[in-house]
Amino acid sequence: MSLAPPSLTGPRLLLRPLLAADAAALVAAAADGELWSLPFTVVPSADTVDAYVGNALAGQAAGTVMPFATVLRETGQVIGSTRFWKIDRINRKLEIGSTWIAASWQKTFVNTEAKFLMLRHAFEELRCVRVQLTTDEINAKSRAAILRLGAKQEGVVRNERIMPDGRKRNSVRFSIIDDEWPQVKARLEERLAAGVGTVLQERTA
Repeated sequence: MSLAPPSLTGPRLLLRPLLAADAAALVAAAADGELWSLPFTVVPSADTVDAYVGNALAGQAAGTVMPFATVLRETGQVIGSTRFWKIDRINRKLEIGSTWIAASWQKTFVNTEAKFLMLRHAFEELRCVRVQLTTDEINAKSRAAILRLGAKQEGVVRNERIMPDGRKRNSVRFSIIDDEWPQVKARLEERLAAGVGTVLQERTA
């Protein structure tokens, strides 16, 4: 796998490499819904954003993380963040995670378009044989959204991580494998075409 941070461009979204200079924009996006208060994910606040970005960039430097800022192409506004992580070059697998979107842009095209861009890059550029997604057992909306992508639920990983409030989190793990990608891709393209009608483009920066 290439570790060069990619920029993934869709009709309305740009997923570009996360920068240290994005800290204020991330906090502004997270303030839309006060997402740092959510019990089932980690979203940066003014107090935690420097550590959040620093950890992401340290992972990038180590070759195990590719963090992105989620940006509206029309306005350049940062509306969230996502990343590839747990990158395993030898076994050609990774996880899509640490995804959050400003409240005003939830239940819109944003999640579907972003996941399409990431999955296409993972399977077609990085040549992954497996992409996994993991969410909190209590996050019913996220679990439903992952299933709508076409991922398969594999099981519950007990006490998978400790959340900032000290809660021991059980996580539900899903995956898409390379043999399933053509069908998943076609389904996502249909969903996007219904609302977009534009060929998606990708570039590597």
